[in-house]
Formats: sequence, structure tokens, C-alpha cells
Amino acid sequence: MTFEQLFAVLRARWIIASSVFLLVLTGVTTVTLLKPKTYTAVASLVVDIKSPDPIAGVVLTGAASPSYLMTQIDVMTSQRVALKVVADLKLSEIGSLRQNWLDATQGIGDFKGWLADRFRLSLDVHPSRGSNVVNVAYTGADPQFAAAIVNAFIKAYLDVNMQLRTDPAKQYNQFFDANARQMREKLQMAQAKLSEFQQHEGIVVTDERLDVEMARLNELSSQLVQMQAAVADSGSRQAAVNAQGDKTQDVMMNPLVSTLKGTLVQQENQLEQMSTKLGDEHPQVRELRNSIADMRRRIDVEVHRVSGSFGISNSVNQSREAQIRVSLEAQRSKVLKMKAVRDQAAMLQRDADNAQRSYEGVLVRQNNTNLESKALLDNVAALEYATAPSVPSGPRVLNNIALGGLSGMVLALVLALLVEQHDRRVRTLSEIEPLTAQTPIGSIPAFKTRQKKNGSTDLPKRFHPLGSPTRALAD
Repeated sequence: MTFEQLFAVLRARWIIASSVFLLVLTGVTTVTLLKPKTYTAVASLVVDIKSPDPIAGVVLTGAASPSYLMTQIDVMTSQRVALKVVADLKLSEIGSLRQNWLDATQGIGDFKGWLADRFRLSLDVHPSRGSNVVNVAYTGADPQFAAAIVNAFIKAYLDVNMQLRTDPAKQYNQFFDANARQMREKLQMAQAKLSEFQQHEGIVVTDERLDVEMARLNELSSQLVQMQAAVADSGSRQAAVNAQGDKTQDVMMNPLVSTLKGTLVQQENQLEQMSTKLGDEHPQVRELRNSIADMRRRIDVEVHRVSGSFGISNSVNQSREAQIRVSLEAQRSKVLKMKAVRDQAAMLQRDADNAQRSYEGVLVRQNNTNLESKALLDNVAALEYATAPSVPSGPRVLNNIALGGLSGMVLALVLALLVEQHDRRVRTLSEIEPLTAQTPIGSIPAFKTRQKKNGSTDLPKRFHPLGSPTRALAD
């Protein structure tokens, strides 16, 4: 449908359209004027997301996300906050509200819950654009009551928000308190075991006996090594003496043997000289021979004595080696036992230290949660409290009348088109050709229009091509 056809339909159906438009506009205006005045009380909150937590000492990273403000808004509009508002203002004691509840629900359900839902659904909470300020508004018929409701919601929200923060801390405080008692008992048991073991084994904190025994063990070990070397040396000398006799260097280096051998050599030289001068049968030669024989016997005895001394020395060294080895094994067993005792004591000491650290860690967490459970500060604060508004916020007369007029125009247009659709008429020349497949050759003015212009009802004497579109002729 073209604008020309639309205007023709409205001109033909102007009575219906005007009636509908006036009826809608009159109704909206009447309802707006009869509607009671409403007042909107507004308050605001500020959420601090940059300052560090005074107890934890760190900035909460989750507070900077956009969902944090939406969470705070959901908390403010929750039933828990609304129930606290009902309890704080004692709204359940107002008889008119109870009667409204009875009329609406016939006494089914919870009266306080119904009041809480009624007030929280009428509450408007929205964050300011580009800031951390949250605006709270409530609209009611009484300005004083509206301001009281907004302030009560702010107070209840701050209390509930504080409870949401401190209640988990209180529960954690109880949990850490119970764990601290258990850790304290474990620490006492570990310290008692350590003390009992130290008393039983005679160990003190500054006990240095293990170091002394270790030094003694090292000394015995070095002595055993030296004695083994001495046994090997004396054994080799004894074997050499037993095998070579007086030809060994140890025997030859003996002073007495060396002296006797020197004397023997002198006597043999003297015997050789005397035998040459006196003869072999001379008494002096015989006496000298007997002396040489005695000297040789003395040398053999002395060599045997020296050789025996090497055996005795080797036996003594072997005996000392055996004694040192026995002492070394005993000392090693003693040191190993002491080390085992010391390791057990160190294990008990580590258990006590671990129990001490665990107890201290739980105690630190308990102190933090104890402070959080008693904290009276939060990162949300009331920026402005609501005051009773002096100017009503509704109804908005001009806005409602404008919207009513716009709605009446739309409804009038729709109704005129519906009536035209049920009673279709030819309104313009442009509609003839599509309907009759004929080209219009002209038009004559309507009789009413002609009568108004000339004051008579005579027919026109000639055609007026494309004249007034009230009546049209076609071939």
C-alpha cells in the first residue's frame, strides 16, 4: 500500500481513527492523573578494589574483575539481606502489610519471606558506568518510608557482607584451633620421646663422645697400619736371618758380632804368622788355635742370639698387631653403636622439629583467621545515605501522555486498516488499472464537492481529465 492509498483510507475512515486515538489518549491521561504519586529514594555505595587487605596484606585480584560488582549487587538483592531489612524495621508487626499478605496468598507461605521478596523486587541496584560506585534506589508512595527502606537495605547489606567474610574465618578459626591442639599434643609426644631416649642412652645436646671415639678409632686404625708394616718388616728380616745366617746385613751390623769377627780376623792373621815362624806344634800356636776356636763358637752363639732376637721381635710385633686389631674391632663396634644411637636420636629430633614447624604454621594461620573473624572493616562502605525526596518521581504525566498519544495513533491506524480490509473501496485512480485492466480516461468531481462549490446539484457539463478522484470513469 502506497502513502497515497494510506492517506485516502485515513481520510475515509477518519471517524473511527479519531475515535480510537481520542479514546486511548483520554484513557492514558485519566489513568496518569488518577495514579498516586511515587517517590524514589536514592543512596550509593563505594567498593574499594585497590587497597590491600589489612590482615592478609595483599590486594585481592578477584575484586578487579567486572563480576565482583555484579556479585555485590546480587548479594544486596538477595533474600537474606531483604529478611534482615524486614527484621530490622520490624515490618512483620505492621497489620496492614499482614492483611495485604492474607489477601494476596490466603495465608499460604511465610509472611516474612513474602515481605522480603516484595521489597527486594522493588529495589533497583545498578553500578555506575566506569566507576566502583553502586547506586541503590527504591520507589514508594511515602518518601520517608522509601528512604528508610533504602538505608535499611544498605545497613543490612553491609552487615551481611561482613558476616559473609567473618563467618568462614570463624569456622576456619575453629578448625585451626582443633588442629593446633592436635599439633601441640604431637609436639609434646615427640619431645617426650626424645627426652626419654636421651636420658636412657645418656645423650645430651652437646654430647661430644662420638667425636672422641671416632678420633680413637682413627688412631687405632693408623696404629694397626703401622704395626702391620712393622710385622712385615720383622718377618722379612727373620726369614733372611734364618736363610743366610751371619751373612745378613742385620747380623753383620750388630756391634758385638762385628767386634768378635774383627777379633777373629786378627787372631787368624796372628796364627798364620806364628805358624810360619814357630811351626804348627808350637805351644803358642796351639793355644792361639784354641782361642780362635772359642772365638768362632762365641760368634756362632752371638749370631744365633741375634737371629733369635729377630724372631722374638717378629712375635712381639705380631702379638701387638693382634691386640691392636682386637681393640680396633671393639672400637669400631662401639662407634657404630654410638652412631646408631645418635641417628635414632637425630630421627627423634627431626620428628620433634617437624612437629614444632607444623604447630607454628597452624598457629600462624589460626592467628590470621582469628583476626579476620574479629575484623570490623570491609572494602565496601556507604557513600551516601538516602534522604526523603521532596519531588515525586512518578507518574510522569508528559511522558505518559506522549506515549499514550503515540499508542493511540498506532492503534487508530491499525484499526482503520482492518476496517478497510473488511470493506474494500476504490480510493485512488492508481487502483483502477490493476483492478479492471483498463486505462482511466478522466474523472468527475463528487456531487458533494460540486454542491459545496456552486451551491447546486447539477451535473458538470464536461469531463475534467484527472480531476477530483472522488468518481472515475473508464472505457
